Amino acid sequence: MPRGLLRVFANLGWTVYVVAIVTWLLFPLSLILLSSFQGTISITTDVSNLNVSAYEAIPDRYWNSLWFTVQISVVATVTALLVSVPAAWAMVRGKLAERRFLSNVVLLPDVVPHIILGIALLTLYLQIGLARTWLGMLLAMLSLSLAMGLRFTEALLEGLPEEYELAAETMGANKLQALVLILMPLMAPGLATAALFIFISNMVTFELLFFISGPNASPIAVRLFSDIIDRGIMPHSVAMASIMIYISIAFYVIVALTLGPKYLAGSTVSRKG
Repeated sequence: MPRGLLRVFANLGWTVYVVAIVTWLLFPLSLILLSSFQGTISITTDVSNLNVSAYEAIPDRYWNSLWFTVQISVVATVTALLVSVPAAWAMVRGKLAERRFLSNVVLLPDVVPHIILGIALLTLYLQIGLARTWLGMLLAMLSLSLAMGLRFTEALLEGLPEEYELAAETMGANKLQALVLILMPLMAPGLATAALFIFISNMVTFELLFFISGPNASPIAVRLFSDIIDRGIMPHSVAMASIMIYISIAFYVIVALTLGPKYLAGSTVSRKG
């Protein structure tokens, strides 16, 4: 077989392979979105009766839970980054002998099943009065957000040459000024990307929060699960699940169009250094 024809078949094969993977990943989401516009949980191929009745029927308790989730996710994301940046700087620039140990310890919340962490936190919270409270939920989210935030900021600092800070120090800046005035602007695009991923991760956290949530502190994922268990799958539940998909897609588009994954390993300027 001619080499050119063989290359054409190879490219066609890889294209089919990639399309099959993408279809497999998007198919469940497509079914949920289609169902949300049909006003029924019975999915059909008939697109002539698409409507927004399921969205209009979303109860206030869902919107309240969604707003609660957005608020606490924003606070957890900001707090995680405020703690992670100086911690990562100390670990990377300070060349701590315990850095490898600390990095592994931070990963524990991701390694341990979240359902186990949820049970452990419930046991602790019941004794100190934090169960079913806003503060308790925030602290639980931080246990995961800090792990992700530290991994992001460590990677960003590794991608920034230390010469930038040394040059600033030779011109009279102290270490804090070098961090704030030199490193932070260079890290800003990467930190924005990290914030987006941490935020969306907080928005969809379920297992960890299921045990410690309550009527006045119920994230939307927990609210949806509880309602489905009590009442079954309702059209408005599917509509709210679709709204969560829209939020995830929106954040992905923001990252892809404005920042891009290249900033996860440092800014463009640092890569040229």
